[in-house]
Amino acid sequence: MWYQAEGEATAKCSPNQMAGVTVGLQIAIFLAALDQTVLNVIIPKISSQFSALDKSAWIITAYLLFSTIATPISGKLADIYGVKKVLTAATLCFGLASALCGAAGLAPHLLGLDAIDQLIIARALQGTAGGAMLGLCFVSIGEIFDVAERGKYQGFLAAAFMVAALIGPTLGGYVADVSSWRLLFYINVPLSIAAAACFTASFPPSSRALARRLIDYPGIAFFIGAIIPAILAAAEFGRLGHFSMLSGGESIVALLSLAAFLQCEKTRPEPLIPLKLFKDKLIAISLITVFINGIGLFGSMLLLAYMMQEIQGLSASAAGLTLTPLMIVVAAASITGGLIMSKTGRYKLLIMVALFLLGLGTFLISQLGQGFTTSALIIDAAIGGLGLGLLLPVHTIIIQRVAAPDMLGVATSMTQFFRSMGGTIGTGLMSALLLYLLKTVSLQGAISQVLVLYAAVIVLTLFLNFFLPEVPLRKAGQS
Repeated sequence: MWYQAEGEATAKCSPNQMAGVTVGLQIAIFLAALDQTVLNVIIPKISSQFSALDKSAWIITAYLLFSTIATPISGKLADIYGVKKVLTAATLCFGLASALCGAAGLAPHLLGLDAIDQLIIARALQGTAGGAMLGLCFVSIGEIFDVAERGKYQGFLAAAFMVAALIGPTLGGYVADVSSWRLLFYINVPLSIAAAACFTASFPPSSRALARRLIDYPGIAFFIGAIIPAILAAAEFGRLGHFSMLSGGESIVALLSLAAFLQCEKTRPEPLIPLKLFKDKLIAISLITVFINGIGLFGSMLLLAYMMQEIQGLSASAAGLTLTPLMIVVAAASITGGLIMSKTGRYKLLIMVALFLLGLGTFLISQLGQGFTTSALIIDAAIGGLGLGLLLPVHTIIIQRVAAPDMLGVATSMTQFFRSMGGTIGTGLMSALLLYLLKTVSLQGAISQVLVLYAAVIVLTLFLNFFLPEVPLRKAGQS
């Protein structure tokens, strides 16, 4: 196992540079997270304007799909060319793509594309840049801050991500009502330029060893060939509740591409994702835990929304407002978890406590009776949310601690990738299981059984983390 010397920072920078980079990172991660959800409630308005209801789902899907793909690829590019260059380029591309999204349809049949197709393609480009920004913001923490200080900064970034995801739908609905949905994209342009300016002016040159300038094009092709059909199959499986010819075919393509990708990576001189990363017990256990955490972050929120809207009869906006305190708990716990790591320099006990709280909260929600109150649901969910938030910054930091310098970017990006895949695949599996159970039990009973199963998975993850190695994050006696 390779790990950085205690207290070591990859790049040295002044307090003013740190402040400039931190501002840029907060803007970048806020924009990348915001555009995942900001269109959720106004898709009907956009699709009605373009008379393209049949393609409307792709406005969201294109962003999420390409964002997921871009995260590990951008991490590898950062290992080759340096974080500063790749992050600055991604941020500027995000601004350009946002401008294209805002202008979609203003030039009818541009390049033979109608308005909705222009928006979908622009959203795919925006998602590619957003995924790169999302992963590289966390990589940047490992690039410029001491090991012992990374916890609090990772916590702040994770909290900014949660806040952006929280306010996205409300902000999107408000702006679309009082002005135009196009403004949601245009406002990204000056903010992206401001973030890129912060990186250009303040981000210090990397002093870590970079990977060889060899791009693994076959690996990238097989990786994309595995991830796109896997995500589409999970979505289709979750929508129908069973495998169809389409989702079954997509799954086969994904598995074959994955096998080809793994075989390719064994022989490439500079693989996209070095398979030796997964031989490290700390990294392997951490990524599994991140995947399970992703299921809770996205899948459990879906079930809570079902409980509020379908069982208690709340509107979508009322359910969103009711869940706001929960998201605040998650964001605050994320900052707290990062501060605890920075203060103590240890993480294993924190992970155990966080997983226990996540499992306990999940189980308590599953035991709510048919006549449950909203306050009881929020209290139980807050217990799980506390654990969920405490976990958010932890594994990124410890993976950065043990990853070799020339793998820092791709190793860090893998945590965001596994969290995203956990959310995508986990949500699909939860939805499919819910639909299957609804054939024999009520909605409340089906949700309860799904949550009990997820709680059992969390218990297994807790047991797995007993074997997680612990390396020091700060020098003995350092405060």
